[in-house]
Amino acid sequence: MTRRHVTRSSRAATLGLLLTAGPAWAQQAPAVAPTAPATAKGETADLGRPDKGTAEALVAIDAEYAAKFKSLELERLAKLQTLAAGLPPREAAAVYEQLFRSAIASDVFAEVEPAADAAIRAHLPSPTARVMAHLVKLIAESDRGNFDQSLKDLSALMAKKAEAHAEGALSTTEVLGLADAYYQRLVHAGRYDVATRAFQLLASQAEHPEIKGYLASRLNRLNMIGKPAPTIQGTDIDGRPFDLSAHRGKVVLVVFGATWSLPCAAEVAWLHQAFDAHHALGFEIVGVNLDPLQDDKASVESYIPNVRRFALDYNLRWPILMNRPGTGDIARAYGVTEIPASVLIDREGKVVGLDLVRKNLEPTVSKLVKP
Repeated sequence: MTRRHVTRSSRAATLGLLLTAGPAWAQQAPAVAPTAPATAKGETADLGRPDKGTAEALVAIDAEYAAKFKSLELERLAKLQTLAAGLPPREAAAVYEQLFRSAIASDVFAEVEPAADAAIRAHLPSPTARVMAHLVKLIAESDRGNFDQSLKDLSALMAKKAEAHAEGALSTTEVLGLADAYYQRLVHAGRYDVATRAFQLLASQAEHPEIKGYLASRLNRLNMIGKPAPTIQGTDIDGRPFDLSAHRGKVVLVVFGATWSLPCAAEVAWLHQAFDAHHALGFEIVGVNLDPLQDDKASVESYIPNVRRFALDYNLRWPILMNRPGTGDIARAYGVTEIPASVLIDREGKVVGLDLVRKNLEPTVSKLVKP
């Protein structure tokens, strides 16, 4: 599944497309045209959003392609590792750099950890290769669930003055890709404590404005954990009032998405599963639609017919609010700059989870709804 940035022309420039991580975020986002607003007659010129059947077919094609590509890429990476192992350090460094850059772009870390270990032992003359080896290894440790050790390794790397500034050794895209790969693994495992400490450490030494902005945005979201959820008030797309505070005593998942986002469409199936399994026990979902952030010149109301159609196509049974300027800017209040995104709120109204995915939504909600 891919994630896409949400934008509004009046906002500061967003961070750009990231190479994202984990099973749910393994590919770079495609260039999909935003949904056009409704016409004056209430009809839409919606050329950007495929219908449900087409969306599901596209997701299936992408998944099949990704699986085949990963298999080929793993074969290629293994050959690069074999080649590097038989070369003297100077020549090996160039091969390792290519290997690690490919691994970062393909979100493959655990499989190349042996290569990272070999590169670290070889004391390569290239600072770039050394930095890449250490960073690939710490993300591979996260894949194994060894999050505390990954934080220790990050701290040790940052303490090495000659190698701490990865920004100089790697491209901005690579730094953002590595940072987001690490973030996703930590967040999906519920290790918000490690994520906060790691990103505070990275932010203390970051120099590039885009990287500093990315780290600040992630820390802004992480800082919500354990605190009261920001207010959500308004009317849903059918004109019914909604107030998050009225759901105190229930577990609420706030889901941010858009009609033009295939990843948002793809996650609907497992949201339905969680909703069906736990709704009777006090689990609620509320959607926040971000279509209006694509164009601040069109009225919010002009997007509602498309959103209603999306809700009908996917049989969404929970309220959906439109993101609006000013006090109705729910995305800003929750620090959301990419979609899909979600925030989980416990019975006391406190934020307890961020960006849940299929593998961790069910067990997390199950624990929270127990009497």
